[in-house]
Amino acid sequence: MRDRQSYEFALTSAAVALHVRGGVIREAKVAAGGVGTVPWKLPAVEKALIGERPSGRLWAEAARHAADGARPLQHNRFKVELLRRTVERQLRVVGGMK
Repeated sequence: MRDRQSYEFALTSAAVALHVRGGVIREAKVAAGGVGTVPWKLPAVEKALIGERPSGRLWAEAARHAADGARPLQHNRFKVELLRRTVERQLRVVGGMK
């Protein structure tokens, strides 16, 4: 852990928590930072995960929902794809199959 410099900030970030029992995702908590004025919960991603078995394909499919409902502006449209990739990466880190 370290203090950040005033000019350092994440363009996107993701927090993921998964409860897996019996090889099935029973509960999922997914949130994103850096894309709005406050962190966003990502209920569409969570819904895509619950009841499924962890797999690389699942992580990619669920991450496609990361920007559902987003309304990007002209100069931050690039964050839509960046957010999807960030969420998928964190799902792979937390859920396995990096």
